[in-house]
Amino acid sequence: MAKRRAQGTVIGSIFQVRDFTAGVNLRPSATTIQPNQARRLSNAHIGNPGELGVFPGYAAFMTTLGSRRIQGGRRIYLGDVDPFTLIADNGNVYNVADNGTASSAYVTGRSTTAVIDFPYDRDMVAVFDGTNVPKKSTNGSTFTQLGISAPSVAPVASAVAGGSLVAGNNYRVSYAYYDSALNQVGNESATDDQATAGANLTIRVAVTASADPQVTHIKVYAQDVTSGDSVRRLSATIANTTANHNITTNNWDGQDEPATDHNVAEPMSFGCVWKNRWWGRDATVRNRIRFSQIFQPQSWPPTFFVDIPFTRGEDVQALIPLGDTLIIFGFTQVYVIFGQTSLDFEVRPALGAETGALGNAAAVVVESGVAHGGASGVYLYNGASDELLSYPIEPAWRQYIDTASAAELLRTPLAYHRNRKELNIGVTQVYPSADRGEWCLDLNRSRNAETGPAWFSTDRTVGGYIQWDGEEGAAGGQGRFFSWSPTVATLTEERTGTSAAGSDLVMRYEGYTVPMGLQMGRIIDTHLEYQQADGTLSVDLKVDGRLMGAQAIDLGTGLAVVGTAIVGTSVIAGGDRNTLVLVWPLEAEGRTAQLFLTYTGQGEPKFYTYGHNIIPEAIPRGL
Repeated sequence: MAKRRAQGTVIGSIFQVRDFTAGVNLRPSATTIQPNQARRLSNAHIGNPGELGVFPGYAAFMTTLGSRRIQGGRRIYLGDVDPFTLIADNGNVYNVADNGTASSAYVTGRSTTAVIDFPYDRDMVAVFDGTNVPKKSTNGSTFTQLGISAPSVAPVASAVAGGSLVAGNNYRVSYAYYDSALNQVGNESATDDQATAGANLTIRVAVTASADPQVTHIKVYAQDVTSGDSVRRLSATIANTTANHNITTNNWDGQDEPATDHNVAEPMSFGCVWKNRWWGRDATVRNRIRFSQIFQPQSWPPTFFVDIPFTRGEDVQALIPLGDTLIIFGFTQVYVIFGQTSLDFEVRPALGAETGALGNAAAVVVESGVAHGGASGVYLYNGASDELLSYPIEPAWRQYIDTASAAELLRTPLAYHRNRKELNIGVTQVYPSADRGEWCLDLNRSRNAETGPAWFSTDRTVGGYIQWDGEEGAAGGQGRFFSWSPTVATLTEERTGTSAAGSDLVMRYEGYTVPMGLQMGRIIDTHLEYQQADGTLSVDLKVDGRLMGAQAIDLGTGLAVVGTAIVGTSVIAGGDRNTLVLVWPLEAEGRTAQLFLTYTGQGEPKFYTYGHNIIPEAIPRGL
């Protein structure tokens, strides 16, 4: 009588697996996982239930800058320029053209060891390295300081002939530097006083030009102290040159006051944009988050900061905006800042969060939540509570946390590939091997799986990700996905083609272990249903822990197909779905059987079902 267990079916002496795309499950033994799950899925495509394929390949994209890890990278989308890609390497910032050509270094002198972040809004992108005052750019090639410094030289005022100011009154003057392109003014200079007398009713103000290339003009401010002006106000806006400016009349009534809190940004390690302000983790006080003036990303008042009250002495590890909340990840704790407007904020602990984030790259928005990799696992935080995603790969995550260095953990990269609906995590070891690779969660397959999150792995050595996830001008640009290596300063395009940068891809599957209980079983043969393609397939069977010997099979590419060839004159390979019969030696006898598949090539094969032909003993041995 036929019995059904999930996707495995027993029909007489035939054990069949109708689907093996539900992902990896490392928690229980291989005999207790579901038949549609696997103990190992490397470079496998599992997005379509019932079709086990080969994961897309990758291609070289950018020339190598050196034998070291890129410090950061991001695709930037500004309002008035075409999208561009920035990377940081060896303390320099480069613009990588869409054909993979790296520019000369547009920014130099940044930290050569720290992770470098590129927060941006509609108007500009900044460079945060945790050591230096941030730089910013509006076009990806010209970078200037984030904020305008106040003049270091005070104005010099004198009374000269002419004008119509009030004789005998004392006038106080100052000036500030101004960027007309971004409508940004810095703090004012020190002041100077001058009284008028006799015919000298003009105040001449000597100002010093700024060497900062972002400064286009100088704003001159004046105040009639004698008449009771309480503040200085704008008298004139002049060119950014070292020159004299004459104030001949009181024309400043009702004009703007000079800025007093438009401070230059402090060094920050990483940042984000939320609620019409820029936010960044302070480089020195590492539980402190600084924020800018509303609508003024270049103005950072020194008192505008929040110290997150972590109870375990933790640092702010990551900042993720999610709607009306800014999620603050520590190493094990999480806080949220609520902001219904851009003016009122409230800091609260996230009581439903199970863990924090390993670093700023280890948290990423996934649909309506935030996926974050922490010390105790990978979770999806929805703003109120955490959902554990890494349960099926818990031994692998534990191995990674226990063996990777603190520096490696800090740089753990997560990325959500929106087009493919995949969460990708670069790790130093992919269990059970000691080699670098990725753990990938296929959300499309997970939605259809009765067995929970559908994970698989790749053998890619990933140090970080860049995704083209905004509005691209060129056709085919949307959704392109790139990575950089942990050891070589270059970019590789991921999820493209069917080769490993021109070499063969290797897909591995280690399946469910069929238990036969008390009775020994003789596995006569295995029937594997597949679609022909370029490349070769190696199939092996493990019986009671012993491999029976790998069998190499040409998958039949280039052979004629039934219905299109003449029988007797052509070599027939079969239809779209072919069945391969693998006969096992007499030693294939035991109480458990596990199938191993290894595909090597540059084709696009698919594997659908397999079945073991098992002849059991009449009665259990020993009874």
